[in-house]
Amino acid sequence: MNLVLIEDNFSIQSTFSQYLKAQSEFENISVFSSAEGFEVATLTHIPTVFLLDINFPRKSGAELIPIINSKYPTAAIILWTVNYDNQSVSPLIKEDAVSYLGKESSLAKIKETIIELNALGAPVTKVLARKDFDYFNSKNTFAEALNSRENQIAEGLFRGLSYKLIAIENNISIDTVRKYIKSLYRKLHINSKGELAFKYLQDKKF
Repeated sequence: MNLVLIEDNFSIQSTFSQYLKAQSEFENISVFSSAEGFEVATLTHIPTVFLLDINFPRKSGAELIPIINSKYPTAAIILWTVNYDNQSVSPLIKEDAVSYLGKESSLAKIKETIIELNALGAPVTKVLARKDFDYFNSKNTFAEALNSRENQIAEGLFRGLSYKLIAIENNISIDTVRKYIKSLYRKLHINSKGELAFKYLQDKKF
């Protein structure tokens, strides 16, 4: 796995990067202290997972999300934060951030979550999973819980299209289709196409 850590607290940055560099699961770890530093860097490896702080003095981590998605559409993103305020965190769930971790999590827990995310797509901590649940259950319909692209992907899955056909229909890559599927599965708290079909039919307002 190739990990990118973007964190401006040197103590946290140093402790975490040293720990993960000692773990066999991680081949390469790139560390940046600011959003701007990451933007001007040239990475030598394609990132697998981003561990991204939200709050920086100038450009925020949240502002990096569309940039990361554009440059590395197959990479997963974990927002790493001490800010459990719904006003800051919940709106980002509507975007393409994949998961969330509190900085108070143990090193072992952070490692476990990164590995799980890379393998399965969408772990979240219990506190933020609850916020995720509350945020999306405040929406009136299935469709309103997803962004426009996720709705297109979900509709394609419900119609029985293959990943390739969904990619062609929406003029995106198959890897991007997979990323959106991971995102909508997380948002809807499901793990299969069968569960997706059930929620789709329950809503009836696509």
